[in-house]
Amino acid sequence: MKVEVVDKRLERIRVRPESEEDLWVLKTILRPGDYVVGKTYRDVAKGGRGEKEKRAIVVKLQVKNVEFQPFTGKLRIFGVIVEGPEEYGVKGRHQSILVVPGKEILVERSGGWPERVIEKLKQAGPRGRTVIAAVDYDEYAVAVMSHHGVKFLVDSSTSLPGKDDPSREQEVGRLVEKIAGMIVRAASDYKAPLAIIVGPGFLKRMVAEKVKSMAPGLKLIVDDASMGGRAGVEEALRRPSIWSVLREYTIAEVEEILADVMKEAARGGERIAIGVDEAYAVARMGAVERLVVVDEMIYALDDDLRERVSRILEEVEKRGGRVVIVPRDTPVGERVWMMGGLVALLRFPVPHEARRLGAGDEGGGSPD
Repeated sequence: MKVEVVDKRLERIRVRPESEEDLWVLKTILRPGDYVVGKTYRDVAKGGRGEKEKRAIVVKLQVKNVEFQPFTGKLRIFGVIVEGPEEYGVKGRHQSILVVPGKEILVERSGGWPERVIEKLKQAGPRGRTVIAAVDYDEYAVAVMSHHGVKFLVDSSTSLPGKDDPSREQEVGRLVEKIAGMIVRAASDYKAPLAIIVGPGFLKRMVAEKVKSMAPGLKLIVDDASMGGRAGVEEALRRPSIWSVLREYTIAEVEEILADVMKEAARGGERIAIGVDEAYAVARMGAVERLVVVDEMIYALDDDLRERVSRILEEVEKRGGRVVIVPRDTPVGERVWMMGGLVALLRFPVPHEARRLGAGDEGGGSPD
């Protein structure tokens, strides 16, 4: 995210998101009453015969609502126009501004932006959880998928020798090694424990076998797709079976974590943290090894709670911990919800008194 503070009081910030992850961060920091200045399109009168035409205009909106559209690369900001071209009479009208990666907007907040929000904008970036690759003999793509979108890392075509060419087998081997290396690096860079490899032929299984030999601890799912490349990734993401597998994988991982939580609770509970306050305290200590959070906590309507949860996730990921997001509409998700929405397994014991002190003077929150 490109960020420029326009004035010293921090009321105006110019931002240019560069990815879906950046759009998600914008969604989490904007709230009703903020102002956004950007280009939009509106039907305006043309001549005196009642005809209209769509014109690009720059307006200033007072924000009413913000909608993020996962997997589309779009953020739509709804509000009321408070400043705009006088000749079109748009002031006071409802309007939306569509924000996509690469589009610059100006955001304002009366009283200024907290320094932590500015830092959050500056540090925005991908938080991948699953690598997905679509491979074929003529094209391939590798992407990282998170709970809020997909980031394509590679989308390329190939030019292999013909089937009768004696060098074809060697070139296919090189291609397999190249793609497998990309998948393994992506999984390492984005801390993704799972990779999905899809494609129309046998090449996907060759790539999967190579990935297994390079990264034995990386879990793999191999499935069919009618093509490789970006289109193959997008096809896989439209398939209910892929989402069902991902959902079941997440649920199984959370069940495993909760089983460990119960064991630690029986031993006194100094290696677990339950709820927002405890999770916040131990996250600041760098103690969290694995954290489970219910998705509704991330999207909480309460600004303070949403910001607090976001800071917990940032602390855990910054210190190398694993964050697992579980849907509330699952039995295991509901169990975590009843435990305060967040549950953590710790790297080392933290006495209960120490974590109460570590929570600092910031107020807590609950999912209710």
